[in-house]
Amino acid sequence: MPNPERKPFVGLALSGGGARAMAFHLGCFRALHDRGILETVKVISTVSGGSIIGACWAYRQETFEAFDQNVVAALRHGLQWNIVREVFTTLEGPRILATLLVTGSLSILLGVLVFLVSRARRWFGIPLGGVEAKLIRLARRLPIWGSFTTAFERALARRLFGTATIDQVKRHDLRVIVNACELRTGTAFRFGSQRSGGWRFGNIIGNPPTVAKAVAASAAFPILLPPLVEAFDFDKKGQKRRETVSLTDGGVYDNLGVAVLEPGKAHDSVFNQPVTHIISLNAGSGQFEHGEERHYWLFGRVKQSFNAVHRKAQDAVYQRLHKFAEVGELDAFGMVYLGQQDSRLPWVPADLVTREEVKDYPTDFAPMSKANLEKLAKRGEQLTHIIVDRYLGNLSRWGN
Repeated sequence: MPNPERKPFVGLALSGGGARAMAFHLGCFRALHDRGILETVKVISTVSGGSIIGACWAYRQETFEAFDQNVVAALRHGLQWNIVREVFTTLEGPRILATLLVTGSLSILLGVLVFLVSRARRWFGIPLGGVEAKLIRLARRLPIWGSFTTAFERALARRLFGTATIDQVKRHDLRVIVNACELRTGTAFRFGSQRSGGWRFGNIIGNPPTVAKAVAASAAFPILLPPLVEAFDFDKKGQKRRETVSLTDGGVYDNLGVAVLEPGKAHDSVFNQPVTHIISLNAGSGQFEHGEERHYWLFGRVKQSFNAVHRKAQDAVYQRLHKFAEVGELDAFGMVYLGQQDSRLPWVPADLVTREEVKDYPTDFAPMSKANLEKLAKRGEQLTHIIVDRYLGNLSRWGN
């Protein structure tokens, strides 16, 4: 059973969801700060849009009020224009162009050659397996001088994080995990304040990655941004080697950011003490609506299929976490969910910002209007107070 006298070790997970997630999470942060809980958080695990606001909290030495103002300013201005600026006013633009012209052309040529060699090997039995393997290795080694994701990384460094590295957390006694996905292996790749890497590659050694690089990798939504291709030195069980990884949005692997916080997964975590409480901030839009759309065409059916798989996976995760709380492996678990059905809330404030008002806000990083920002943040704030009162009330005692 949960121990009410045990000092909490709180894990906070910030989901993906672009600017919508940032604004919603900002409201959640406001409520957690007001309740004195934010300062008790010991580890923060972030994904995509949640990584941006999470890193703003962890890696900027400022008051909560200044943090709040800076996040609002970033949302109102948007990040898209910062990326455009990097492309057209710095050397990032020529690097992207060179990558497209040289690497792009060679990739197409090598792809054609690999296809022809593989057909000759399979259809006519010509022993060209070695040639095919060499061509594939050559294609993998083509240089990536620049991309829209590296421009995104530069924009994040210029606008928010400077040259800070992932180990330079500004909040006392806070541990940070920024989640990405390694595309070639389909595995989790994490940048952490204590260590970075993935189980397929080992731990990154040498100079720690920058916060901007970690956040750019975590937020590189595949439809809009290419993967961040980067070479690191790794140490895996004493064997050191240099590997190139292809990193994309952490939401591809775990859009909630809770995987490293779950009980029983200490082998995949970066902390030595067990998490006693998990607070999950989820900016998802919730249940699908029953509309007239048949999702017949390619984009619609792929998008809906992708959403259905994600929903199923998230439901399974939340069932496990609730079970952990029931059997006492967690003292408490609270989910603050943008897409929560309002009718299922324990109580409804008179001025509640309804799910319908915010659930369809896009997940890009375009400039956000003041009205939309206030709605998203207010819903996050309202729902957090409700969930804290319902599931996490003892944390307020420790926080205050």
